Amino acid sequence: MKYNPALTPTRRMILKSGLAGAALLGAPMIARAQASKTLRAAHIESTESATHKGYIDFAERVAETTGGAVEVKVFPAGQLGNLRDLYEGIKLGSVDMTSSGPDYSANIAPIMVAAALYFSYRDDAHADKLLDGAFSAALSEALAKQAGMRILAWGELGWRSVFNTVRPIQSAGDFAGLKLRVPEAQLHILPMTALGAAPTPIPYSDVYTSMQTGVVDGAEGTPSAVTQQKFNEVSKYYSLTQHLYNPLHLVIGDRVFGGLSAEEQAAVQAAAVAAFQAQRTRARSDNAAALTAMREGGLEVNAVDVTEIRQIVIPTWEPLIKPLGAEGQALVDMLLA
Repeated sequence: MKYNPALTPTRRMILKSGLAGAALLGAPMIARAQASKTLRAAHIESTESATHKGYIDFAERVAETTGGAVEVKVFPAGQLGNLRDLYEGIKLGSVDMTSSGPDYSANIAPIMVAAALYFSYRDDAHADKLLDGAFSAALSEALAKQAGMRILAWGELGWRSVFNTVRPIQSAGDFAGLKLRVPEAQLHILPMTALGAAPTPIPYSDVYTSMQTGVVDGAEGTPSAVTQQKFNEVSKYYSLTQHLYNPLHLVIGDRVFGGLSAEEQAAVQAAAVAAFQAQRTRARSDNAAALTAMREGGLEVNAVDVTEIRQIVIPTWEPLIKPLGAEGQALVDMLLA
């Protein structure tokens, strides 16, 4: 298996270099096999993220279970472009695999909005039940139909909360007038507007400088995202609104997947599920550690009673779900069951 030079050496690289002779005895095919098929997997997360570690785990598992016949080359940290570029790359054939939350994939398959509604997930256990059951299977089928992409596995980005430089969020009224960066999508803009904030769609890469210069007062994201992007350096408050649970789905182009043999498809699928189940656990650990680091670094972190906030936000679901028809409503019913 090949990796980009910038990546930290992994067990698979050690195997290839001949420094683990005992392990070679247990996997002779892996050491000798010449990859006949290469999958280009790209994502936008940092090399320190649980997401990237999930990709590396996935690549190693694929190499092991296919005897090196399928190689996964991982391109992290936006090396091949932003999410728009990567999803477009899958359509064009320049990228084979990528990942995002359904809040982004809703741009290419509107049905995914059903998995990205503010305050729709209850807790981690509820999320796991949905991601490992009929709900995720229905989403996968819908994405394949609408976008020609197959979801191989579900991981996690985490629970998104609000951070800003003005005041802690303790009640719905505290959103009033706050200029909060949000992605350019109605599923974010509608609820923030209903709360009285001034949602401001700017590129994610501009958040740090925009907070420094006062273009925005804050934004929202998971604890890990805040520390990895160093947003805690330019923020004063992180309020645990946990308004959006962000699952992570690993996708592959249908044409690429169809080009694998039945045995290779099974190996790739199984490797993805195993790797991103582990990624989900790692993401939760990383987010907990990031929250501790923020507190220790002087950022004010506060709990929030979201009862009133949720009551204001839920009516914004209707204009998001109505265009999806019966299929969308059925998914929401599954989500809330």
